[in-house]
Amino acid sequence: MKPWYETWFDSPYYHILYHHRDGTEAAAFLDRLIGQLPMRSGARVLDVACGKGRHSIHLNKRGFDVCGFDLSKASIAHNRQFENDRLHFFVHDMREVFRVNYFDYVLNLFSSFGYFESERENYNAFRANAVACKPGGSIIVDFFNAKKVCAAGGNTVEQEIDGITFTSRKYFTEHHVRKEVRFFAGGDERTFTEQVRLFNRDDFHRFAQKAGLLVLQEYGDYQLNPFDEAKSDRYILVAGKPA
Repeated sequence: MKPWYETWFDSPYYHILYHHRDGTEAAAFLDRLIGQLPMRSGARVLDVACGKGRHSIHLNKRGFDVCGFDLSKASIAHNRQFENDRLHFFVHDMREVFRVNYFDYVLNLFSSFGYFESERENYNAFRANAVACKPGGSIIVDFFNAKKVCAAGGNTVEQEIDGITFTSRKYFTEHHVRKEVRFFAGGDERTFTEQVRLFNRDDFHRFAQKAGLLVLQEYGDYQLNPFDEAKSDRYILVAGKPA
């Protein structure tokens, strides 16, 4: 059987369930990030696990030279309609090195990390980000705040979207948070299970040190407020590669 991320992200039902993740939300976050770092216009940016390209497209409109990659062939096929001389999309596995010492900024956004079973595989994805970043550049990883998510506990949510009733049950194992998504479509009951490794702030600091990066900034939400391990919804890491 294929891993969950190879089937669920290619499913049209994934995009129906998460239709609220639109370009407006992405643009507002990126505009704050561009101003805060600050990100130099014209710089090379890699968008890791880019999905349907909402971050890549906005960055390109803001004047950046952008590459986006994703394992989902369906998403990349969709994205290629937006390509231009400074915006390109590729099918690629984040665990493998894409380019070496090439990008000014490497972005891994919206919890597009921790998909793999072992810590080694997940670290390989983090390290590939570091390798792609050129000396003097930065990587930005946006993840959920695992400690707050665990403290909130599991839940079950039912919602109807486009005539489909999705029932999502969140629960925990020793190292992962899982979400089981059930719904009826086309006369059949379908089930997909998302699984993300529970990495916290200390884990990301350890990964950064092992990959030869320096922690520069930490934010706790998309408004770029300071990170608070008990209260923040997100953990956004900015790590630099020494020149």
